[in-house]
Amino acid sequence: MNRRRFLNLAAGSAGWVLLCGHSPYRQWIVYRETHLIILTSRDDDGADDLGEKFAAIVRRALPDSQAAVGRGPHVQRIASLISTRQVAVGVLSRPNALAMYHGKGPFQQYGAIPLRVLVQNEAYRLVCRDDFLPQHGFLLAEALMQNGNDLGLSIPGRDAADAGDIPPHVGALAFAEGRPLDRREAR
Repeated sequence: MNRRRFLNLAAGSAGWVLLCGHSPYRQWIVYRETHLIILTSRDDDGADDLGEKFAAIVRRALPDSQAAVGRGPHVQRIASLISTRQVAVGVLSRPNALAMYHGKGPFQQYGAIPLRVLVQNEAYRLVCRDDFLPQHGFLLAEALMQNGNDLGLSIPGRDAADAGDIPPHVGALAFAEGRPLDRREAR
């Protein structure tokens, strides 16, 4: 193929894409708005497996959530997407969650991210940002705690932050304490 023909073909293809008005990024935005994406990373098989279990539980308990797993190539992608509010929740190992919360180690370039724990087990945490809607945190914690009996899940107590750990999400904490969200928390 000669150079001129290749350039004409490339220009025509680019023009076609622009005229069609389709962008994979726009589709990603729509997908994020209609699905609860539980982000995991390909470099941590345990987190990926747990994310799949979480998504299955949430899809059964909260079908409108359309929960799905999104896999980043590495754990730093979770920090990137959560810190920029492109994804709401992610599954991280305990050490990675704590490092991300403090902005240390492999997450230094993102700075400290205001994470909160929705549920946890001995090895992993389902985390979100502190501005994740309280009612959504309550519903996720409820679905996972009531249907994930074999996963060894718990919700950290109010004293987690005092111990230098990541605090619980306000909605998850309300569920754990057996109380409804009050008006201040629901905002």
